[in-house]
Amino acid sequence: MAMKKPALTVMLPALLLALLVVLAWLQYRWTGEISVAEQDRLEASLQSSVRRFSADLDDEAGLLFRAFRIEQTEELGPALRQRWEDYQDEARYPELIEAIYLYNLHGGELSKLEGGAGLASAEWPDGAEALRAELERRSGGFARGRRGGRPMPFPVLSGAPPALAIPVISARERRTRFAISGYIVLFLDPKTLRDALFPDLAARHFGEEYDVTVVDGNGRALFATGTASAPVRKPDAHGELLTLARYFGRPGPPPEMRDARRQLGGARWEIYVRHRSGSLETAVARARTRNLAVSFSVLGLLAASMVLLSASTRRATELNERKMEFVAGVSHELRTPVAVLRSAGQNLADGSVSEPDQVKRYGRLIETEGRRLNDLVEQVLELAGIKSNKLRYRREILSVRAVVEAALEDCEALRKEKDASIEQKLPENDMEVEGDADALRRALTNLLVNAIKHGGEDNAITVSVEARGDRIAIEVADRGPGIPEDDRAHIFEAFYRGRRALDRQIPGSGLGLSLVEHVAREHGGSVEVATTPSEGSTFTLWIPKPENA
Repeated sequence: MAMKKPALTVMLPALLLALLVVLAWLQYRWTGEISVAEQDRLEASLQSSVRRFSADLDDEAGLLFRAFRIEQTEELGPALRQRWEDYQDEARYPELIEAIYLYNLHGGELSKLEGGAGLASAEWPDGAEALRAELERRSGGFARGRRGGRPMPFPVLSGAPPALAIPVISARERRTRFAISGYIVLFLDPKTLRDALFPDLAARHFGEEYDVTVVDGNGRALFATGTASAPVRKPDAHGELLTLARYFGRPGPPPEMRDARRQLGGARWEIYVRHRSGSLETAVARARTRNLAVSFSVLGLLAASMVLLSASTRRATELNERKMEFVAGVSHELRTPVAVLRSAGQNLADGSVSEPDQVKRYGRLIETEGRRLNDLVEQVLELAGIKSNKLRYRREILSVRAVVEAALEDCEALRKEKDASIEQKLPENDMEVEGDADALRRALTNLLVNAIKHGGEDNAITVSVEARGDRIAIEVADRGPGIPEDDRAHIFEAFYRGRRALDRQIPGSGLGLSLVEHVAREHGGSVEVATTPSEGSTFTLWIPKPENA
């Protein structure tokens, strides 16, 4: 049963880590599938935005078409001026119209609306040759069409310069035929298109995530946002503009409009949209990378947490085992002096010992075992004070010799019991340290007791004191078997006892060296160990000299 617990503590974290690896793989796969679906959704949504952009632009063109559609029965000059004034009052972009012309197909005359002066003879603007040629081609002809049984006159669109030519219906209109006597030519303001209309539509339908480019049929950019430019390579979505589809009940421009566009060349306007990261595919890939980074970070944290939890559990298990060993060791340490004290007390109480020499011997025995018991209790209380941060040390100037002699006196009974010899190498001139006398005495006593317990066959111990720089070194050396390499990193941990001590059932609590390290640290010093297999170990307690020394 004892072998199953460590195996379980290893297998369970390994199983959980394997599960995290599987989850990471599934997350990677699912994220890829979600990214593909998200890209498809974004592409469909973007194409829908392109259609709405085109429809809104058609609305603006349709507003012009409706506002300036005039029949020949009206007096053209006043009617055109009135339509212009009405448009100025109602239009969202009144500056969209740069100039208004009236072209008479039969006479080939061109007039321009000059504000309050009405129509005045004018010349065609520069760049309008293609539009003029198309309108002259229609001279005297009929534009045919039906929509719900009624004829429909189609406008002519020009891309360069941007213009809309709206037919003027003649008085010869019949039930199924109509004649066009001329065109009202509205030249659009490129600056208003570039700085007002197109930016508003782009912001409304695409926000700031996409670059939008509008080009004419010759590939020239009429409008571009961000880093977009013409020609656009690999757009995420594109579409045809100014089809007036909703006004003519068909998905694209009527045949007559397409024919005119072929004649005009640059009349075909198109919109190209591309994500600002380069493409929708790139944007989705970056989003996937971020999601995977966050997901893997979370899984990594979970894995690290499990590793830490496993390590903490193992640490707690080891600490619990050490505490159990400590309890067993303390119980053994307590049992021996208590048994001796009880036996000696019973003999004295029963009168079995009456001679003065025997009484003195029993008294010394009681005193020795009582001190041994007191030292053990002091160690436990000192550890409790350390753990609760309530232990405080008194600082005073102390004689190093006095500290060493007090420690030697504390372990004299154990020395005699183990038949150990202690050689003292103390300097002729005494040295001083600043610290707590009792704490330093107990620390040195613990080192001496360890040396006596593990001193080997001859059990020869050496205590030496030496000044080295601004510190004093107190060394305790033995000639025992040394400390195994596996135990060296743990000997200063509370409750830790080496395998050799447990195997040989050497009594001890596992607290001595941890208390020595704490005392040294609280006095501004340290404790070091040097050990050689089969030759012994040397513990050095370093204590700083007083500041005024």
